[in-house]
Amino acid sequence: METTRLNLSTDTATHNTDWTQDLLAHRAATLPQAINMAGAEGVISFSYGLPDEESFPAADLSQAAAEVMSQAAPAALQYGAPGPLSAYLVDFIGRDQKRTVTPANLLVTVGSSQALGLVCQLLIDKGDYIIVEAPTFLGAVRTFLNAEAEVVETPLDDEGIVIEELDKLITDLKADGKRVKFIYTIPTFQNPTGVTLGLERRKALLAVAKKHQVMILEDDAYAGLIYEGEVPPWLWTLDEDDMVLHCGTFSKVLAAGLRLGWIGGPPAIVSRIAALKVDGGTSPFAGNIAAQYAKDGRLEKHILKLRDIYRRKRDRTLAGLERYMPDGARWNTPQGGFFIWLELPESVDTVKMLRDAIAAGVNYTPGPACFASRKGKNTIRLAFSHLTVDKIDPGLRILGEVIQRQLANGN
Repeated sequence: METTRLNLSTDTATHNTDWTQDLLAHRAATLPQAINMAGAEGVISFSYGLPDEESFPAADLSQAAAEVMSQAAPAALQYGAPGPLSAYLVDFIGRDQKRTVTPANLLVTVGSSQALGLVCQLLIDKGDYIIVEAPTFLGAVRTFLNAEAEVVETPLDDEGIVIEELDKLITDLKADGKRVKFIYTIPTFQNPTGVTLGLERRKALLAVAKKHQVMILEDDAYAGLIYEGEVPPWLWTLDEDDMVLHCGTFSKVLAAGLRLGWIGGPPAIVSRIAALKVDGGTSPFAGNIAAQYAKDGRLEKHILKLRDIYRRKRDRTLAGLERYMPDGARWNTPQGGFFIWLELPESVDTVKMLRDAIAAGVNYTPGPACFASRKGKNTIRLAFSHLTVDKIDPGLRILGEVIQRQLANGN
C-alpha cells in the first residue's frame, strides 16, 4: 500500500506551504487570514472600532481583583460559571430596562462574539437563511458564513430597518421554500451606520418576527455609550412572545481584554445554548472582577466618563468631515456608539482607494466589507473610538486629500 508523507521541513527551499490546505475543514478552507488589529505603524487608522485604551480603569480593576482574591478566591479560581456577574446583570437589567429576569434567562459568554457563534450552533443547519441589515457588522457575517448559513440582506434607511422590505423579503423566502432562522439586528448605534431604530419600528419589527415565527438576534454592543437624547428600550425588553435573543458585552464599556459578554433570552433556549459551551465556563476570575467592580456603582460612573470621551471624539470627527470632505459627500451624526458612515460620490471606489490612502498615512474600512453582498463601493466606515483626539483632524485632512485626488482622476 502506498502512503503519503507530509514534508514538515523548515527548509524554505523545499518546504511545501500548501500542505496545510489539505487538512482544513471545508468551512475553514476559504477563511481569510487573521486580521492585524494593531494597524501599520505611522498610519492614522479609522479602521477598527477598538475602545479607547487610556480610558481603561486599570487601577480600579486591580483593586477589584485584590478584593476578589481576599473575599472569593476559591470560587474565582475554580472551573465554573461567574455567578456574581449573572447576579449583577439581573440587577442591572431590572434597573435599566425595567424587565424582570432571573439567572435562568442569562448565559455569560466569552464576549459577544462567542454568543453569536453559540446561537449559530444551536439554530443553524447548512443552508438555513439569516437576514442581516445592509450594511452590518462584518464580524457577524463571517460568523454566519462559517456556520454555512445563507446570508441575505434587508435595507436600512436613516431610521434603521425598513420594515416593509423586511416583511416582503421573509414572505418571498418562505414562499420559495427557504428556512429563515433569525433576523440579526443592531438596533442601537448600529455598526457601521450609527443609526438607532425608533420605538415604533422596534414594535413593528417584533410584529413581523411574530407573524413569520422568525427569531430576532439583537446585538447591543454599544449599550450605554449615548451622547445625547434617549434611546428606546431593548427589543428583548419589548418582546412579549419569546422571539428575541439579546447579546450584550462589557468589551466597549469596561475592558475588551476581560472577554465578557452575555446572552439573554427564554430559559428553554438559554439552557440549550449553555449545553453547547465546552470551555469549562467563561472565566470565573474575570467575571468576579467585573462584578466586584460593577456592584457598587463604579461601572455606571465609568460609563458617564466614557460618554464624554467618545462624544468629544465624535464631535471632532464631524468637524473634520465638514472641513475636509468634498461636495457630494454625506454622513450621519450618530447618537452614540463608535462609528460614522460616510457616503462619497458614486465615482469613488473606496476599495481601490485604500492602497493610496494607506500610502498617504490614513486607514479606514471600505464600505463593501460591511455588506454581505459587497456592494456600497463608494462608502466608508469611520471608527473614531480608538484614535486620540489630536490624530482625528490630521487623519481626515489626509483622507480628504486622497478623495479629492481620486475625484480629479475620475476614479
